[in-house]
Amino acid sequence: MLNALRKGSQTWTGKIIMVIAGTALVVSLGFGDVFRSGGSASSVAMVGDVEISMARFGAEFRREMERIKQRMPSFTNEQAVAMGLVDEVLRSLVGEALIEEEAESLGVSVADIIVRNEILEQTVFTDEGGEFDRDRYELTLRRNNLTPEIYEERIRADIRREQLIRTVAGNRNAPRALSDALYRFRNEARSARIAIIPSDAIHDVGEPSSTEIETYYEEHAARFTAPEYRAITYLHLTPETIIGEIELSDEDLRAEYEARASAYEVPEQRTVQQILSPDEALIRDGRNMLNAGQSFDQVSEELARRGATALKMGGIERAALPAEAGDVVFELLAGDASDPVQTPLGWHLFQVDEVIAPRRVTFDEVRDELSREMALDAAIDSLYRLSTVLEDELAGGASLEQAGQAVGIEPVTLASFDLRGLNAGGSPALGEMADGGEIMQTAFTTDSGDDSILVETEAGNYFILRVDSITPPAQRPLASVRQQVVDGWKSQARANQAGIAAERLAENVRGGESLAAAAQAGRYDVVLVSELLRDATPSDRGVSREIIAGLFAQNPALPEPVVGKIAEGYAVAMLSGVEPADPAEEKAYAEQLSIEIGRERGADISSLYRYSLSTQHEVSTNQQALQAFLNTP
Repeated sequence: MLNALRKGSQTWTGKIIMVIAGTALVVSLGFGDVFRSGGSASSVAMVGDVEISMARFGAEFRREMERIKQRMPSFTNEQAVAMGLVDEVLRSLVGEALIEEEAESLGVSVADIIVRNEILEQTVFTDEGGEFDRDRYELTLRRNNLTPEIYEERIRADIRREQLIRTVAGNRNAPRALSDALYRFRNEARSARIAIIPSDAIHDVGEPSSTEIETYYEEHAARFTAPEYRAITYLHLTPETIIGEIELSDEDLRAEYEARASAYEVPEQRTVQQILSPDEALIRDGRNMLNAGQSFDQVSEELARRGATALKMGGIERAALPAEAGDVVFELLAGDASDPVQTPLGWHLFQVDEVIAPRRVTFDEVRDELSREMALDAAIDSLYRLSTVLEDELAGGASLEQAGQAVGIEPVTLASFDLRGLNAGGSPALGEMADGGEIMQTAFTTDSGDDSILVETEAGNYFILRVDSITPPAQRPLASVRQQVVDGWKSQARANQAGIAAERLAENVRGGESLAAAAQAGRYDVVLVSELLRDATPSDRGVSREIIAGLFAQNPALPEPVVGKIAEGYAVAMLSGVEPADPAEEKAYAEQLSIEIGRERGADISSLYRYSLSTQHEVSTNQQALQAFLNTP
């Protein structure tokens, strides 16, 4: 539907004219305008003569909130405002309104019949027979916080906006001359010989002086600065913390045991040998061998040599076998073998080695497990009640310790930990606790001396904490990190020596010495790398972004040594070959590149066009209406 509409207006003659006649809907869908001429107290913004109504803004804002809450269930309106969601939604609506205003000034209109047909073609609104279903249409919109009026006008605006943008920006592929040039640029490959100068112990840098140690310590203060630490006291309500308070009588346990009786019934089981093959004749040979007096083990060994599969299955139930096999196996007596049986898996011979009679697991066998499960269920049920008691105690002025005593939970104190949850020794302060991350995050959003709110965790537990103290970031005393400072100084000094050695090697090459000879004199490794691309992620030894950039920046006819840092230290690279890229060899890729460049060019033109519209049409916002919306519970 939209393709025909788009093809019908591909010219620009001073202004766009697309007037599509159509006065009535075959099926009335109740279309109405959301952008209306003339402002009102209920509008949140005006773009020229186009109004952005409170209803439209509210619907868009709620939809964005729902989308975010799918990932962040506790996301609030206050957080949305702080993160700029209001501005983002309004900016999007203003952008649409700018197109709407421009379309109005250019005389562009979209008839109801076009909107109607576009909606009728959307399969999400059709029933099983492929027909438009009005009830499904309205239900789907309600689930997405939309009204028919808002959705239908959105479709109209989308058609109008698409037509305007496509007409201005176009949807044409880039000229092949341009895309081919870019293809050659992107896919040209280069090779190089690279000498590697490591920044390791081969460079004797000696020991730093006291002055050098102090200078390095001050220049790299951040490396030797302890993070902010916090000390907290917290109460943690989990089923495990209160399970010991749950008392269960034998009568309770036995009643539950009887209620679960069917779960403790173990059906008849059998230990079975089988021979399986897709070859019916092979399995029938096996049956004949059994009839001749050979044992099942002998037959299994012989048929396995001829390609069959021999298996032994212990403690198998009837339900675990295909129906055709189960009916046969569970009619056999211990020691009996079956005739050939066909199942979807192939042909089988079975022998029953042992029959295990059905039984019920006794109460004594499951007593401990049952007691644990029932106590845990009861503790989970009690958890919310205890959390409300805890909140009431705190609201009444009780301290964290007093509130914990009221619900029978001992407070826990953590002396210090950083934002990563590590204590001063670098170990996790809360170990592997499932709620540890949420406790740490809450601790670092609570002021010193304050209690946090009672938090229900993703695992369904509860905690509340008090920040007892905050130790701000501070540079560690030099004495405590002296060895780290010395090691850092030596590492930097070796890197500096490697850099000097690399420059010296490069200078020798510029003077006419070969890279191989210069590297051999310094006992440095030389590696050959090939098929380097401009945008490739460095993976070869001796290669870094700096080395790649240098190799591609030079004239292949006049190669110069390239010096750059690498993971091992420094490298000196000499260009050894260039492999041009020919778009004719990869026509499909080159054509796709032409399409991509065309899209990118169209997106750039579209952005510029939208910006130009914002300078041509007056935009005003109704801050009071926005604030009233945000203040509405």
